[in-house]
Amino acid sequence: MAKAWIQKSSGNMAALRLKDIPLPEPQEGQARVRVQYCGLNLADVFAVLGLYSATPKGPFIPGLEYSGIVEEVNGPRNSPIKKGDRVMGLTRFGGYATHVNADLRYLRKFPGKWNLQHAAAFPVQALTAYYGLESLGALSQMPRGSTVFIHSGAGGVGLHALQVCKHFGALPVVSVGTDAKIRFLEELGLNRDHIIVRTKKGFALELDHKLKRFKREGFDIVFDAIGAPYFKPLYQRLNPAGRHIYYGSANFMPSGSRPNYAKLAMKYLGRDRIDPLEMISSNRSVMGFNLIWLYNQVERLHSLYEDMMQIKWQPPIIDRVFPFEKAVEALDYFKQGSNRGKILLEVQE
Repeated sequence: MAKAWIQKSSGNMAALRLKDIPLPEPQEGQARVRVQYCGLNLADVFAVLGLYSATPKGPFIPGLEYSGIVEEVNGPRNSPIKKGDRVMGLTRFGGYATHVNADLRYLRKFPGKWNLQHAAAFPVQALTAYYGLESLGALSQMPRGSTVFIHSGAGGVGLHALQVCKHFGALPVVSVGTDAKIRFLEELGLNRDHIIVRTKKGFALELDHKLKRFKREGFDIVFDAIGAPYFKPLYQRLNPAGRHIYYGSANFMPSGSRPNYAKLAMKYLGRDRIDPLEMISSNRSVMGFNLIWLYNQVERLHSLYEDMMQIKWQPPIIDRVFPFEKAVEALDYFKQGSNRGKILLEVQE
């Protein structure tokens, strides 16, 4: 038997339950992984709350990434994954478990100097940053010194996005939610001039100040997982041929353990809208993506990963590690948005 966190019906974080589940033998093309760490992502929170379109119907196990030790392999002899390997894995849900029967195509070894915490903190957020900025944003095709705005620069995706910018020689400007995160990013080497603390009233003026400071007309890429009320000020400051890459709506995050549908409806009805004709005349674009839809495009995902690993990634920063039995508390902590880096669950047996 294994243990897993089961959400019987989405809509209430408090309904998440830790239960025993069967542990079958791995099928052909699978490996059984004894999970050591589970990585938390914003999609996990939205899925549990019933606000994520890709959530499976009926009961499901949250979790999109993990790390652990391979216990058994049912695959070809020439498989690069062997019994005893330390691996990181991607899964389309099912990661919050003590054991995973994983498709071998979604398992990867990780850099030798990294530990299992780093491995669980890497795949989803690094792929999100690279796919958004390079595959969609075409950052490598832009001149060095192009300007990139990144929301939540101290979060897991934001920290990986900063490394993508460094790799391609782009100039990043980031937003954070608190002054404490300014100090955190400064300690990592980011200049204070590159950071904005998000405030609804002063945000547009801060954008103008930063652009003037760097002698730029506008941004070439906006990397956005928040949305309103910051969407339009950023879109309006895109350069011609600029791309607003939109991959999340943290502004819809409920404050409690279940959604307030009346408030969400008001936010939805008041959401920002872009006129396609205006996009033509200003030569700007808005591109939305959800990384989970790449899961079934195995060859494309493999190619993306190989390209991404040309970057000399620093080990991911871990904000906090919760015991596996404290998944609800970990998700609640994540929902508050105070983390600097990745949040993990640790499986101890």
